[in-house]
Amino acid sequence: MHIEPALPLDLEREIFETTALSYPGTLPTLLRVSRRVLVWIEPLLYRALRADSPKTAAAIERAMELKPPSFFSDNVRSLYISSYCGWPNQTRCAFLRLCPNLVSLSLGPTEPPTTAILPVLAGILHVRMWQGSLWHLFGEADPDPGHPFFRTITHMDLLRLTRPSLSSTLLSLGQMPALTHLCLHDVTVDVVSRLLRECSRLQILLVVFPPHYPAERKSLKISSAITDVRCVVVMRSRYPLGSDDWLNLNHDFWAGAETFVARKRRGELEVSARWLEPGW
Repeated sequence: MHIEPALPLDLEREIFETTALSYPGTLPTLLRVSRRVLVWIEPLLYRALRADSPKTAAAIERAMELKPPSFFSDNVRSLYISSYCGWPNQTRCAFLRLCPNLVSLSLGPTEPPTTAILPVLAGILHVRMWQGSLWHLFGEADPDPGHPFFRTITHMDLLRLTRPSLSSTLLSLGQMPALTHLCLHDVTVDVVSRLLRECSRLQILLVVFPPHYPAERKSLKISSAITDVRCVVVMRSRYPLGSDDWLNLNHDFWAGAETFVARKRRGELEVSARWLEPGW
């Protein structure tokens, strides 16, 4: 005998969706509750996707064969593509074309670098958070800060800085219209100083060093050139951010730096303070 749900459908849906968003680990179980719950919950499974291994990349490719293109454009908002997923550039481009409404994107570098992805990125116009390499997008050409993809990016986690020309790269960063939060790693005091001078829109310049770079850490710590309150230096054992960090903790990643800078501006910390303590 068919038994109707005890709760109104709209309330029942809200309960399941809230549970899925609050406790993502329950998603596989929730999908098996009933057909209607699967219809409600499955799109949430695709909100944040990772192709960070051949296994996860193959699962996404299977979904590309089974789902209509509109499913991905309607639902995928965060995407992490690792260098180790095994996707050729053709597959990367094909999937990115299905996801024009992304708000955060991480692109692992490809070898060799290719500029073929630039026209695809021109169709993704709402990204606010991006992790990647300018060199792997533009090759030997100077980065173009006017490219449509960069018009909305506010938070950038830049994986490589020194190619093709350091000066042109720093200049392009200063000309990106929306960029307010920039993360770099393994950079010199001179680069940090130049960026703080040339990027007037920056609210946060986060410099990350792994534990095995004591010389660089020391030079930034004692340098009298870095007195700008926007500069934050942190030691992180895992960098760049992995897929879990990017998809789940990216806001926390920046929130710690923002809180640190706000405390400096309020006078709770010395203006010259730069080092964010472990546990940030």
